[in-house]
Amino acid sequence: MINIGRDFAVIVCAGPSLDALPPRTWERIAGAGAVVSVNGALAAEACAEVRFTYVSAMDASSGLGSRVPRFDELWAATPAWRLGLLGGETVPAETYIREVDERDGVDGWSDDDDAGYAGGSSAMVTANWLCNRWRKRPDPVCGKAAPPRGFRRLAFLGLDMRPGEGGHARGAGLHTSGFALSDERFARVSRGWEKVCRQAARRAIEVVNLTPGTGLRTMPRAEVPR
Repeated sequence: MINIGRDFAVIVCAGPSLDALPPRTWERIAGAGAVVSVNGALAAEACAEVRFTYVSAMDASSGLGSRVPRFDELWAATPAWRLGLLGGETVPAETYIREVDERDGVDGWSDDDDAGYAGGSSAMVTANWLCNRWRKRPDPVCGKAAPPRGFRRLAFLGLDMRPGEGGHARGAGLHTSGFALSDERFARVSRGWEKVCRQAARRAIEVVNLTPGTGLRTMPRAEVPR
């Protein structure tokens, strides 16, 4: 079992495994240096009492609010630092992340402080960005204090990625996640995670999946804190 401390950023995805996590797990997660929701996790019933440091929604400008009940309301009211997609500025956020991939000459990881690798999952973009450090102070106009960044340890919850099962936790939407739309898509996203983990390791960044019953085989796994 892994111990979650201030050196960890815990990234919470919206998989249905969130519904079965015991309260003790969330208590342990609260000790992380940052707790980050991705897309519909913000609206998941299991996360109702979670104090997020960051909330990330790379899909917000493509209709995420119409697929996830209460998402728009929660996004507008959250005290967390909001992460959106550069190019999707119609959705309010404190920071807009630039997505990059192989077409930009980026194979699994970007070291640019405003970018994140897009290999098939918003969580990849978010994780990459969290591990890079700001070279300049963010615009303070929003009135929010900028949270910590530059993490060297990442842990994931709700990253179920079970082939053919693209469902979500209660409250996080009834749509099907993109990875589950076809075997080819699942394989491609899995390869994306493999690249992320390989490149993170080269930078001495630890990446681990704490999701019980995950179908993702290309990321190291560990037991969820209990």
